[in-house]
Amino acid sequence: MPSLTVKRDADAEPAKIALSEKRRRHLPTCTVEQLRQRIRDGEYLVIIDGLVCKLNGFVDKHPGGPLAVLHMVGRDATDEVTSMHPREVVADVMPRWAVARFVADGSDRVSFVEDMQLPYSAARSAGGEPANLDYVAIQHDYRQLHARLQAEGFFACDYSEYAREGARYVGLFVAALTLVLYGPASAWTYAAAGLCTALLWQQLSFFAHDLGHNELTGRRDIDLVLGICVADVLGGLSVGWWKKNHNTHHIVANDIDNDPDIQHMPFFAVSTRFFESRFSTYYGRIMQFDAAARLFVSLQDKLYYLVMCFARFNLYVLSWTYLLRSDFAPYRALEIVCVGVFLAWFSYLVSYIPTWPLRVLYVLTANAASAILHIQITLSHFAMSTESPDPEHECFCARQVRTTMDVICPRWFDWFHGGLQFQIEHHLFPRLPRHKLVRVQPMVKDLCRRHGMEFKEFSFIDGNVYTIRWLGHVASRVKTYNCRERLHDQAVASIVS
Repeated sequence: MPSLTVKRDADAEPAKIALSEKRRRHLPTCTVEQLRQRIRDGEYLVIIDGLVCKLNGFVDKHPGGPLAVLHMVGRDATDEVTSMHPREVVADVMPRWAVARFVADGSDRVSFVEDMQLPYSAARSAGGEPANLDYVAIQHDYRQLHARLQAEGFFACDYSEYAREGARYVGLFVAALTLVLYGPASAWTYAAAGLCTALLWQQLSFFAHDLGHNELTGRRDIDLVLGICVADVLGGLSVGWWKKNHNTHHIVANDIDNDPDIQHMPFFAVSTRFFESRFSTYYGRIMQFDAAARLFVSLQDKLYYLVMCFARFNLYVLSWTYLLRSDFAPYRALEIVCVGVFLAWFSYLVSYIPTWPLRVLYVLTANAASAILHIQITLSHFAMSTESPDPEHECFCARQVRTTMDVICPRWFDWFHGGLQFQIEHHLFPRLPRHKLVRVQPMVKDLCRRHGMEFKEFSFIDGNVYTIRWLGHVASRVKTYNCRERLHDQAVASIVS
């Protein structure tokens, strides 16, 4: 694939809000200070394509959940909005919310609220060595690449790829049913059936992920309902919960206080900053670094694979918590019915297994073997950076590359990773059909090379080793933390006495 040639032209521009120049000129201006003051006064103001959009009336209706919007308040979200939405949404829907023209202060900042205490979005985690990157140039060339992919039809779905995917799903489903219904009543039979079921759930998760990003038809309602039929009916998990969680993750990838995908206390801490008992804006509670957390985190590199074997059970809990208690669940009734259908057919299938020990074996195998999916997911982010070198200036593209890794695998094995091996490319272009990510990877590598961004990729085995070593590094710091706490307690006790 030839490298991308840099051209400073109109093709490098992101999707434009379809607002006539006359109407743009008649909008009032909004300076940085005015923006900050209006946000203090309770307005949800987001900058898109040079316009200030007031989203108070939209935030609770946003299909990806309110937090995906709230985390962009006071920031230039042009690239986030463009990457996550079809062009017609940017062009036709966003104009409804434009209230002013933004007057920048000439500093090339993309965030204007990092020093403000917002109740719904914590300031981005900052730290580490200065990156010495030209964020303006990176942003320009990322937008140019996005425009090129759009012009060359990369975002159009190739449905023939899903014909092969569908054959795989059917084959796994039939294999699991055949083993349970007609296989000999032995532990080996039901363990094999459990493995087929786990592999089916893994593969269906990739398809549901595509649907959640509107990669199939490009129409949100159709893709979402299809996703519910796939994930809720066949897998027992809520697509609505996943969409809310996953969109938030894409917007604030690997941010300690805001990204739910790295908030797994008390079992895992991917940064020592979790020792500070941070507040999660997603869960709305403090992630306590208590005695249980200290124990689990001190052993997290040793318990990683064991905990992953039980991760699917946690997803069931999160799905039901979302469906029963979340204020934002637009398809609540449909999803409850569909998850109920899953419980009915799965329980009926299990009833064909002759003894309770064998039933337990099948259910545990199916859910525990699903650990492979959770390992694949966490591999992409657990050992990656959680602190921005410059939260005010770091652009969308640089942030996604910094917080994500790719997995190297042979092409014939792509089906097993389901697109997760191209995680950097997916984070840069979330709506890009996953079967085309392999063609985009050389372009992204070239973009990173030209701008001095580290493109991290490992084999699946090396990625596991890298992640375990990082978890072990954080775990080793717990002992130091405990010693410091004991010394502090002794000092306080001596003063009191």
